[in-house]
Amino acid sequence: MERQDIIAIAEGLRLIERGVEKIQGVMRDKKIKSIKDIAEELIPFFKEDDHQLTEEIIGHLDKKG
Repeated sequence: MERQDIIAIAEGLRLIERGVEKIQGVMRDKKIKSIKDIAEELIPFFKEDDHQLTEEIIGHLDKKG
């Protein structure tokens, strides 16, 4: 790997970390205990969109429940 690749990976990991912090913050604020609770709310939202990625996400979330 080149230096630029390592920098890109590090930036991506930082974005993931920020996303996790954001999710945890909302879960704390709303007193959400599990990902299953989130999935139950996300599935109807994603079903409004008919893209392939959406179906994969719905399938993944359904498996979690």
